[in-house]
Amino acid sequence: MLTSPAARPVFGRSWLICLDLQRDYVVPGRPRYSLANTEVAATCARVLRLARDEGWRVVHSQYRGETAAPWPRELFGAPIEGLRPLISEPVYFRKGLSAFANPGFAQEMRVARGAQVYLIGFSLADTCLATALAGVDEGLSLTLIEDAVGASEDLTAADVARTILKPFVELASSRRLLALRLEVAH
Repeated sequence: MLTSPAARPVFGRSWLICLDLQRDYVVPGRPRYSLANTEVAATCARVLRLARDEGWRVVHSQYRGETAAPWPRELFGAPIEGLRPLISEPVYFRKGLSAFANPGFAQEMRVARGAQVYLIGFSLADTCLATALAGVDEGLSLTLIEDAVGASEDLTAADVARTILKPFVELASSRRLLALRLEVAH
């Protein structure tokens, strides 16, 4: 039973899944850091701004390991400045690869069936891949915003992930998404 207004189906409303928009990806010296992630974070900010301006439902999924990291390492799990969730945007923490590993996230996304769902964030070759494929299994219509997804320095793994995803989800650039939204507005 759906009880909160935010959890009721809203057909025609787009959704944005924000995966792992955490500092660990943009702080030099961290294991998941890549120089390219700075531009990815900026593109994520543009897409997130569009989603908020258009009134989309925005949901965040963040990885949290088995144990809380001691100070100061937990700071790297914090949201990237400029990509912090608003109070109206739920944040689901997970221990597994897929955002669907969190039962609350999975329940929320069932409401998105029939709507357009966009995916941005980091870890194309693992988290994004796992979440996108789980979303397809859940009956979602997904679009991966390619330039708003961090792929790490290993382009081979990113190419493999895109190849695996292509038959199941639409692949688009943020430029194309913004152009389509402008066309609809005029």
